[in-house]
Amino acid sequence: LMTNLIIELYKYQAESERKRIIERQQQGIALAKQQGKYHGRKPQYTQDDPRLQHAFKLYQAGMSDVDVARNTGIKRTTFIRYRKKFNVKVDCKL
Repeated sequence: LMTNLIIELYKYQAESERKRIIERQQQGIALAKQQGKYHGRKPQYTQDDPRLQHAFKLYQAGMSDVDVARNTGIKRTTFIRYRKKFNVKVDCKL
């Protein structure tokens, strides 16, 4: 009974400390954003990246997202995200 009480006390202390750590971290991130120092992760590809441009050309030539991913090594979901971001569409010539 006494050991359970001690364990619960330690558990409560650990939980409250974790909450304080998260709160301080969020405050630090907010402050860094205000100062313009927090930018997040850098994008994997830029618009003028030759690998991405090659993938766009293949897609516009009529290849599917899956085929473009297989040929270029860019993951399918990543390619789709960049395709939508840069508004790349298929050239429909019938």
